[in-house]
Amino acid sequence: MTPVQTVEQATQAAVDFIRKYYSFVYPIAARKENSRWIVDLDVSYFRPSYVRVRILAEAGSLEDFNVTLGPLL
Repeated sequence: MTPVQTVEQATQAAVDFIRKYYSFVYPIAARKENSRWIVDLDVSYFRPSYVRVRILAEAGSLEDFNVTLGPLL
């Protein structure tokens, strides 16, 4: 995989991955902390459901993701 250098690349990588599992995906926030990108996505039309995706910046690979039903912490 190629390195993720910009917020746009990180957001697109997260959206592409999450669209495999959810039909509605709306980016909320993206930021870089140390050597990883953290992207928060809304995945529900009606009730609060969020996904936080962590992507390794240097490798461009998915580190992990968490689904939160309710407010995003």
